[in-house]
Amino acid sequence: MNSQPRRLHLEIQQHRSHPVGLIRSSFRKDGKVCHATYGRMTGLSLEQLRLIQAAFQGRVVPEDSPEALQISSGREYGASAVGLALAKELGLDRMIYSRSERWVRCVLALIVGRLVYAGSELALSHIGDRSALWELCGVSGPIDVDRDCDAVMDRLLERQGAIQRRLAARPLQEGCLVLYDLTSSYVEGAYPQSQIIALGDNRDGKRRHQPMVIGLLCNRQGCPVGVEVFAGNTQDATTVEGKIAELQTQYGLKEIIFVGTEG
Repeated sequence: MNSQPRRLHLEIQQHRSHPVGLIRSSFRKDGKVCHATYGRMTGLSLEQLRLIQAAFQGRVVPEDSPEALQISSGREYGASAVGLALAKELGLDRMIYSRSERWVRCVLALIVGRLVYAGSELALSHIGDRSALWELCGVSGPIDVDRDCDAVMDRLLERQGAIQRRLAARPLQEGCLVLYDLTSSYVEGAYPQSQIIALGDNRDGKRRHQPMVIGLLCNRQGCPVGVEVFAGNTQDATTVEGKIAELQTQYGLKEIIFVGTEG
């Protein structure tokens, strides 16, 4: 005699005017499959009966059970939210532009995205399925790399001078120390119409690639306050006089200590 308890299940019958649930068990007797009925459920909707059927099958757990929460998909939120809050605390959004236009919000998304994901503009335009970055920055709808990234960078370039003056107002004061250096970055491909890409001193050792020269101004602590891109054939020393004049005219500094590398 088998003393093991029989496993119950709910069989739903829909051939009547209203669905009926039968509490049953299945077992073998003399080599044949037999069924036993232990009760009937009436007066319930089909959806309710299916929920009870799922409970019999072990696919329903109490709402306060640790097993009740199942994450089928998720998007990053915390790091992007912190980066955006820090940018706003520093007043970076107001430095970019006085009004909160879409392109300004896109700039914030690109800045925070670069910090969090270290990705290109194209990569950041495709992270909507795994990050809440763009929504947090107030950019809704599909992200188009041409409109929301490339065109936005053009607007940012137009505002570069004004932005850098506002950024420099904090770290650069009269009589301060200013650090200045240049580096180069090479590009792939041919750009015959470019006024920036030209043969020159390629610091990366890529002799077959035309470089561009990048000059960076920093305060005593090494905090960047200004950047400019020069043609790839620019000599380092030729940019110094212009940078000193820029500090005096654009940043309003009359007395500074200007420090550059030996090159």
